Amino acid sequence: MFLDAGGVIVLPDRRLVAGALAEIGIDIDADAVPGAHYHAVRSLDRPSTRSDYERALFPQLGIGAGRTAEAIGVWERLGDRTRSEHVLWSEPTPDAGETIAALCRAGLEVIIVTNSDGHGEENLRASGFGGVPVIDSTVVGAAKPDPRIFEIALERAGATPGATVHVGDTLVNDVAGARAAGITPIHFDPLRLCRATDHRHVRSLPGLWRHVRAAA
Repeated sequence: MFLDAGGVIVLPDRRLVAGALAEIGIDIDADAVPGAHYHAVRSLDRPSTRSDYERALFPQLGIGAGRTAEAIGVWERLGDRTRSEHVLWSEPTPDAGETIAALCRAGLEVIIVTNSDGHGEENLRASGFGGVPVIDSTVVGAAKPDPRIFEIALERAGATPGATVHVGDTLVNDVAGARAAGITPIHFDPLRLCRATDHRHVRSLPGLWRHVRAAA
């Protein structure tokens, strides 16, 4: 089983984000960060509204266009490990650790396949996910939706596409990329924002078990 990192097993640390923005006079509801993330990635899946992640996220947090540049500066600082002692994407999603541990105990090979900056494995280890193999796009030189990143993960796992599923929260990167590699995609969609019927959905990580049992 392949898992995306951002949005599936980790989210931006809500208190870190809210605290850093407050330092420049931008107040947000910290508890709105998880939901804002899923609304942002859903908007990025629509070609008519496609932009970069931060510009999709900030309106969901109530940050007006006039302060976008300042907010982006804060976000970039938080995400730069040479400038921040904290890991921005470090808040585990509900049941992430427990579900991964249970999948491994059941004998499934679990690999994290993530578009990252070369620090994916380091950051995930710091977030409590050490020991899970990580395929980082910058390290391997291919990023989702390029099927090559999945092919590298398949080789690492010693698995075939037909015996593998990939769980991700975006259509454009995760669902499309997995399909291009011949892997069954599962769309992680906690807020049920996607109503497409041409692929599988799951709203929680424990919900993956019904897909595992169906494939057994």
